[in-house]
Amino acid sequence: MSQAQFYGFLTNSYTSALVSPDGVIEWFPCPRFDSDAIFCRLLDKARGGFFSILPTQDFESQQSYDDDTNILVTTFHTKNGNAQIRDFLPIGRAAIWRRVKTDIPLELVCRPTFSFGATGAAYEIFPNGAVFSRPEHTEAVKLVIDGPMEKLAHRDHWRVGPGEVVVVLRYADDYNRELAMLEEPLINPIALDKGTRQFWQRSLLPYEGPHREAFNRSLLVIRGLSYRTNGALLAAATTSLPEVVGESRQWDYRFVWIRDASYAAEALLAAGDPVACRRFVEFMLNTVDLAEKPYSAPFYNVDGTRSHGEKELLWLAGYRNSRPVRVGNAATDQVQMDIEGDLLWVVLAYWRQTHDDTFIKEYWWAIDTLVSWVAANWNMADASLWEFRNDDDIYTHSQLMCWVSLYVGSVLAEKVMHLDVLAKSWKLVGDVIRDHIWKDQQESGLPYLTQGHRHRQADAALLTLPLYGFVDVTDPIFVSTLKQIEQVLLDEGFVYRYRQDNMGTARYPFTLAGFWLARVYLRLGDLKRADELIARQLDSTTNLGLFAEHVDPKTMEPHGNFPQLFPHAGLITTLIERQRILSPETNKTGTEQEILPSS
Repeated sequence: MSQAQFYGFLTNSYTSALVSPDGVIEWFPCPRFDSDAIFCRLLDKARGGFFSILPTQDFESQQSYDDDTNILVTTFHTKNGNAQIRDFLPIGRAAIWRRVKTDIPLELVCRPTFSFGATGAAYEIFPNGAVFSRPEHTEAVKLVIDGPMEKLAHRDHWRVGPGEVVVVLRYADDYNRELAMLEEPLINPIALDKGTRQFWQRSLLPYEGPHREAFNRSLLVIRGLSYRTNGALLAAATTSLPEVVGESRQWDYRFVWIRDASYAAEALLAAGDPVACRRFVEFMLNTVDLAEKPYSAPFYNVDGTRSHGEKELLWLAGYRNSRPVRVGNAATDQVQMDIEGDLLWVVLAYWRQTHDDTFIKEYWWAIDTLVSWVAANWNMADASLWEFRNDDDIYTHSQLMCWVSLYVGSVLAEKVMHLDVLAKSWKLVGDVIRDHIWKDQQESGLPYLTQGHRHRQADAALLTLPLYGFVDVTDPIFVSTLKQIEQVLLDEGFVYRYRQDNMGTARYPFTLAGFWLARVYLRLGDLKRADELIARQLDSTTNLGLFAEHVDPKTMEPHGNFPQLFPHAGLITTLIERQRILSPETNKTGTEQEILPSS
């Protein structure tokens, strides 16, 4: 089955854009990832702004990335000639550059809006472009066209080409300054293109195993979802792309989820970039709250401030009429008990690889705060990693990650801080949590572990039990858990996160979960099944090699926000683990943990 055609992803590690298969930019929040979008036709074909450069006659189009970069090339074929557009976001500023080379005239339409389409743009036309602004002139976008062009009758239409044309759209929060700069010459487009190309290629890391192209693309997505000033990592580039078209499971993922980002930081570390891992860890440790729960929310804005509330943009029709469109996320008010452990696991992995005692000592105040809070509150009900709304429970995965917190704390307290009494006390609390997990399993009367105390169903998150060193993959209860997951959640090579929640049936597989299962097979020594599963997950990428949160196994259509950090991180971690198992001498992950007694 061929891979689905879907949007291309542009980024400069400040913000991002999505480009449709026919080269129309339909998503562009400014000035940063979590800002309002000035192009959001992705979420409303009529009201959302867009930016197109298209042939005026029938055409066929194809897209690809320029080698290992985040520069997207769209090629048009018509009966009268061809055209090519190279799209990229320049590093360091909120702008779109579109380098056009065409045999035929093309029609350019630039139609920005503000506040997600709620406010139309005032405009002023100039000989080489236009300035579109909010009516009150608090922000604007400047369009500059350099090359053969002609202004057409409609305010936002131009004819460009034939020949070579450079089109630049730049965002600014100073309208008058943009007017003054309108006549300034453009930066050399060839030099800027080359510099952007080199920036992305230099961000890659050495890897010589299977699926190298997919590995590099996943690394580029993770780099592209990084906020460059502080190392924060976003869960996804979009809001409100539905998990199920026409239903209501659509959320805003343009935030730094501690869990998602920790997975990506672990992937970067495993792939050989401890610096990027440390930058993220430092960012997260600096958000620790000493007064209440150390992480009072499961996610933060890209600048480390807390996001508050969720609102519905009722004037937008939604992606393929999937309402409501949401900005912000109500999960900010949830208690999620796994997130401290998600981050602490990466802290330990970083220390094991780098032996950076100084870093641990510098941030011991935050590490101590995290572990101490979990030690005192580990048996609190929560919303789980799946963020169930109004359905708190004692979830097994959350208990596992509380155990991870105490385990990490005990190791670092003993090995780095030489606080033997504290290390022992934390280990004892970890033992209590471990015993609680096994006691709950026994009380269930089932031969396997389940999602939670009240939720006795299979949960793909239980595949992480051996991945965090809680239990060996050959433990009889885990083997029974694995068989239950395979029987209930594995379908045509894809893994559902669970089958049912309080909002209804989970319709599509969760793309990260397939990589969890592949890692379990690797640890069982079943390379054939692991490789088959890895290859199957790669079937769910789009034609440009990008993962969404979910996939329709029948059509391979992506579902959910896009591109999604989780599966791209999962692919890298899985491929590096495969490499380590086959060639132990090349192990550079530093993530292998001692297994504590599990029963």
